Amino acid sequence: MTEKISQQLLNDFAILPKRNTSPTFMEICQMGGDRFEERCSQIFKFYFNPNAPHGLKGLFINSLLEIMQNVELNYSFQGVRVITEDTTSDNKRIDIIVETDCFVMAIENKIGAKLYNPLESYVEHINTKYKDKKSFFIVLSARSINDISELRKIQSIGYQYINYQQLFTVVKRNIGDYISNCNQSYLIFLMDFIRTIENKFYNTHMEMNRFFFNNRFQIEELINEYNAFKESILNMQRENISDILLIVNQKTNAEWWKYQGWDLGISFNDNGNRIGIESSYSDETVDNPLGDFHIYITVWKEKCFNPYEEELRKKFPDCFIDRTQGRVYLHLPVIKGNDHDVIAEKLSEYYFYMKDLTSRIK
Repeated sequence: MTEKISQQLLNDFAILPKRNTSPTFMEICQMGGDRFEERCSQIFKFYFNPNAPHGLKGLFINSLLEIMQNVELNYSFQGVRVITEDTTSDNKRIDIIVETDCFVMAIENKIGAKLYNPLESYVEHINTKYKDKKSFFIVLSARSINDISELRKIQSIGYQYINYQQLFTVVKRNIGDYISNCNQSYLIFLMDFIRTIENKFYNTHMEMNRFFFNNRFQIEELINEYNAFKESILNMQRENISDILLIVNQKTNAEWWKYQGWDLGISFNDNGNRIGIESSYSDETVDNPLGDFHIYITVWKEKCFNPYEEELRKKFPDCFIDRTQGRVYLHLPVIKGNDHDVIAEKLSEYYFYMKDLTSRIK
């Protein structure tokens, strides 16, 4: 791949709208399967209620009425009730019922499963229980229903099919009329919910997809070249670690280890509060592709750091302590340049200090 083509590819990629790859709160909670569908129904129950503390008033009801077309109804917010899992006379359950003073909506909420529900029973139940009100029947589905026979069945029973994406599109378009007095926390929760569904079911990044499809061969070549570039740097770091290992083993008369060739270390009190020294090259640059040499005093279980912490803070008062994913790293001063003797001397100094410390503190 020529430099000109590579640069053009990167320029084209730079101007594309990027995916938000950070997980939503719902994704972090790992809701899935039927439980996910139930949670979605409870979320809709909250946002369909214009009296709920979200402060978005009739945003969801009005947006749904807008999608249904030719439906102009005046209703009172005070008269709205939202019910989930309402039981019919034959012990079937309607996912969501939105009742107002002048109409009622029966919503069958579907996520990924096929529509096997007894819609006829739901119609009979609603028409009997709410016979004095106008009724609407809606299949609100996260998955796209494209099967003609399934759509005809929905319509023949008196239901209207509406996709989540349709509802969210209208909600996002209308939200500006409701946002000034809403509760900002619940607005954030709503946006998180919408993005969770879009991530799970909808392809909302066609520009990015088109770029990848149209340039996949050049991208693969670029990735291969980049991986080879990274491997060449890693091999260079491994070679230097091997040289340092020989020197530090002699200086300390101890057996240091190499983890995957690039991480040089040793541990103490392996049967108790295990603590150790780790070191590696990082912070590579164009002018310094090998990187600088970083040394850490570390534990593999956070609780093991507690007995040593006071002593280590006194010895290294200006060094940063990083606690992450159950481990603790005490960052010692970085060694710039690549003098193996200087590096090995520092590792030896830290080794003898830690050997003494761990002989006193178990």
